[in-house]
Amino acid sequence: MITQQKWSVHWASFYKLVLFLNDFILTLLGLVLGLWLTGMDFSSLLNMIQSFVILTISFVAISFFSTFNLYNYHFVFLFKNHLKNIIKAAFWGFLTIGLILIIYASPDLLHKNHQVFLPIITMVAIFLLLLSRSFWKNELHLVKALGIGFITIGIINFIIFDTKLIVLENHGSMFLAFFLVTFLVVVSRLFLVHVVFNIWARRHFRRQIVIFGSNQEAATIANHIIGLNAPFWIAGVVGDEKNCELKIRLPKKCLGGLNELPEIVENNKISELIVTNESIDKHTLIDLLDFCVDAGINVWFPPQLLKIVESKLYIDNFCGLKMIRLCTQKNTWFFNKIKHGFDALFTLPVFLVQLPIFLYFAIAIKMNSKGPVFYLAKAVGKNGKVFNMYKFRSMRTNNRPDLHKNYVTKLINGEINNDGNPSQPLKITDDPRVTSVGRILRRFSLDELPQMINVFKGDMSLVGPRPCLTYEYEIYKEWHKKRTVVRPGITGLWQVAGRSEVSFEDMILLDLYYIYNRTLLMDWNILFETIFVVLAKKGAY
Repeated sequence: MITQQKWSVHWASFYKLVLFLNDFILTLLGLVLGLWLTGMDFSSLLNMIQSFVILTISFVAISFFSTFNLYNYHFVFLFKNHLKNIIKAAFWGFLTIGLILIIYASPDLLHKNHQVFLPIITMVAIFLLLLSRSFWKNELHLVKALGIGFITIGIINFIIFDTKLIVLENHGSMFLAFFLVTFLVVVSRLFLVHVVFNIWARRHFRRQIVIFGSNQEAATIANHIIGLNAPFWIAGVVGDEKNCELKIRLPKKCLGGLNELPEIVENNKISELIVTNESIDKHTLIDLLDFCVDAGINVWFPPQLLKIVESKLYIDNFCGLKMIRLCTQKNTWFFNKIKHGFDALFTLPVFLVQLPIFLYFAIAIKMNSKGPVFYLAKAVGKNGKVFNMYKFRSMRTNNRPDLHKNYVTKLINGEINNDGNPSQPLKITDDPRVTSVGRILRRFSLDELPQMINVFKGDMSLVGPRPCLTYEYEIYKEWHKKRTVVRPGITGLWQVAGRSEVSFEDMILLDLYYIYNRTLLMDWNILFETIFVVLAKKGAY
């Protein structure tokens, strides 16, 4: 396995490094040419201070290339997608440079008029947040551009204090450089990817893939890859059937059963796995995914294999085919630390701002019914660790504890469903145990707010699978327990994609999709979507 990992990392890293160096060097060259052609002499450009600014601006110009998958093997080999994404990335990169030029040209504008600008910017941000949901990705790009712009100016001013920067003062030169850089990067990238990598050195940059399944779907995908001349070799087929060969125009032999996958991966240097076998059970699926995470292998599924993911989420793309991707990154120690730090930094100011609201709810709860303000539930956290989960008490103290337990047991065992009617919630409605204040809190999910205390304590995260109660965990199947390998969250993918409208096993599949694909950007998207779910009172009872 070590050999396979080294091989995969080596070529993938080399491919990305070559593209990055091409982008950076030609961007730097384009900027210098643009400045020189508009009258600047090289002695000025080679000055240490001016050179530092040009280098910094060059990095800014390509800062959106990774955002648009321009270093992603599956996307760049398609000519049209490649060209389109270069243009998009260049636009956002140079928009960021434009913001830098504006900030640099008017240093006192925001400082002297901050009392006017800050309220306006805040209102515009809230307006866009609430009314421009369909433009969420573009808003993220804009936020990134603003962030990079202010950080860049801050760094330049900190390192180069009170020095005239002719590079940032010549707007006409930057305008010409924009066209030069775009032309140079487009031509060089198209040549590198579609001639050098995909034709001349094709055998070195193709990745080995294996297909688990020999059905018609497998044949369709294999023929698509071959017909498109995609940068992949189909090493063969994995299956437990006696004859799992794939009979297509370029037949693919059976490499062995699923239990032989580690040896198959090692011997064939596999870096991608496509699963089309519809009969795979969930426990085997979890074992397969865990193996692929450890081996650094991407796993792809046709949409019909994970229908809940297809119907609730924006699915991925594999060589032009709509596919669902899992195991795209390892949950490393470093990622977990960053996520934990983000949770603390985000939660602290929000918690302080909401203290008056907490006090108001506490008074309302005490006046409405007898009992404590908070309800402490025994919940299961990361790796099965039990902790006290805080909630605002929304029920009377003399309620029947078996009502929810019996309902959840039936739900987990598949005895409760909505008969295909998504408007029918899979949750107890009109619960007689809930108080009038509690009903309001639940309607807007406000009873969950005290769980920010659990985030501070490290028991929970802002985003993650919702924690289950101890008696729920006891009746989980083994593959259900996979959702507890990460810290549970106040909100999660299930909350924004399905909530009380999907079956229990579909909820688990959504949680697994999050676990195997989680990133900080995904967390941001889930937090953003949570706002609309709460405002719409979707699935809250």
